[in-house]
Amino acid sequence: MKNLTYCQYYDLILKAKKNNPYLYVATYNEAKRNLIPEQFTLLQQKISNAAA
Repeated sequence: MKNLTYCQYYDLILKAKKNNPYLYVATYNEAKRNLIPEQFTLLQQKISNAAA
């Protein structure tokens, strides 16, 4: 899953969060490894906005 955008990771993280907390963490960590820092920051902001 290395060629995913931060928006695709966001969708996967939301789906995983609903079903399996371990998959949520694993997907988040994979996004952190595979995205460039600017995209990962955007992903974090998008996740935090969804939680608010």
